[in-house]
Amino acid sequence: MELLYKQEHLTCYNYEKGERPTIEKISIKKGQTWDIFSIDNKAIFTVEGSLVLSFGYNINKNIAKNKITLIPAGSHLQSRAQEDTTLIVIRLHNTKSLCDCFSLDLLLRSEKKKQKPELFSLDFNERIESYLSFLNTCISDGLKCTYFFEIKSKEFYFLLRAYYPKEELLAFFYPILSCDISFSEYIIKNHYKVKTVQELAERMHYSLSGFQKRFKKVFGVSAYYWMKDERSKSIYHQLNSTNKSLKEICDEYEFSSPSHFNDFCKANFGNTPGEIRRKRNVSQTPL
Repeated sequence: MELLYKQEHLTCYNYEKGERPTIEKISIKKGQTWDIFSIDNKAIFTVEGSLVLSFGYNINKNIAKNKITLIPAGSHLQSRAQEDTTLIVIRLHNTKSLCDCFSLDLLLRSEKKKQKPELFSLDFNERIESYLSFLNTCISDGLKCTYFFEIKSKEFYFLLRAYYPKEELLAFFYPILSCDISFSEYIIKNHYKVKTVQELAERMHYSLSGFQKRFKKVFGVSAYYWMKDERSKSIYHQLNSTNKSLKEICDEYEFSSPSHFNDFCKANFGNTPGEIRRKRNVSQTPL
């Protein structure tokens, strides 16, 4: 079956032409890389092949075929295809609820331990496979309507709600969950644009004390500690997953001197920047 009236779809103002479509299909050849800075939360479906990906403290994680992986907003993702790989990516514009009767913050209420899990990927099930098969066919046919993509994005949420246990959904969504999702979502998407807690508070039109109080309630730690950890996470990623020189990283994060940078890495990662790089290079050496 072919898509009818293709020209009408192509010329329609609702046809997806933007750089950040709600849904897109991506093909990566074996050995090629796919690097992005994720402005939005993304669900990545590995339809064919497999990836090794890194972002934040997640370094060289293997993502096999038939897995769904959540990439939080503000992440600098770097990946390499281990074989010819096909991905379907959905930008999660809605991060507040799975349906009208189930908000995502309800998952936190069932949490028994305050233990942050490792990167967690959902397995495809029969319903997701059918959903992706139809979606893949429509994209290949050229059906890339904005409204259609929004409907399919909502359908994905309904399938999660209906066919996955809450324990798995908690682990999957944990990186973006909080008891105040509107507040936390803004923080996650904008913290990298500022250098201090004061600047972030001003962006949200808060007094510093009011901001710190709400931040601590939502994230469970102080804004200063959280931003420091995010900065550390970004530096760790740069050391392990980029080819930037140590001087470039030192300058980018405005360390006063190489010795200050060394001391920071030793205190936070247990090794100097040079030692981290040497270990990375040894682990990447072919057998």
